[in-house]
This record gives sequence, C-alpha cells and structure tokens, in this order.
Amino acid sequence: MFRNKLVLPSALLLALFLFGLPPAALARDLSTLQTALRIAQDEVKAAEAERDADAKRVAVIEKEMERLKKQLEAERKKAAQSEKRHVESKKRSDKAQAAFDQAWKQR
Repeated sequence: MFRNKLVLPSALLLALFLFGLPPAALARDLSTLQTALRIAQDEVKAAEAERDADAKRVAVIEKEMERLKKQLEAERKKAAQSEKRHVESKKRSDKAQAAFDQAWKQR
C-alpha cells in the first residue's frame, strides 16, 4: 500500500543529489522525505503488529491441535477397547444362545 508512495520521494531525493536544487527546494523535499519516512515507519509498525498477532494465533492453534491429537488418541484407544468388549460380549452371548437352544431342543 505504501510502497508506491515511497517511490516518488526516493526518486526526488535522487534528483536532488544528481542535479543539486536550491536550499529552499531542498528543505521542501526533506519535508516530503520525512513524511515518506514516517509513512514507512508506520507501515513497519503495522506489519510487526500483524506478524505478532498472526504468530500468536498460530501458537494458539498449534496448542489446540496438540490437545486434539491427544484427545483423538484417547478416543481411538477407548473405541478399540469398546470394540474388544463388544466382540467378547457377542461371543459369550452366542455361546449362551447356543446352550439355550440346545437345552430347548432336549426338553
């Protein structure tokens, strides 16, 4: 955004040194350059603030991802245990059903 605003003052400064303007013009151009410097410094501050905010958000998201990874691992472990319990319960149920069916037939 501010890069285009800085090109003109930079070119003006170059012209000052190459062609040598009178002191009154030099003072005016220094004011323009000072304004350009302030704009550039403001841009640096804004960029730093944005960088810091982005880095903070990344750190928060990374921390949340680690927490979620641990939670996912715990849920996977729980699901595996539930599956094992289900299979064992199903075997016992099938065995009990078979015993019941056998006893029913023998009556």
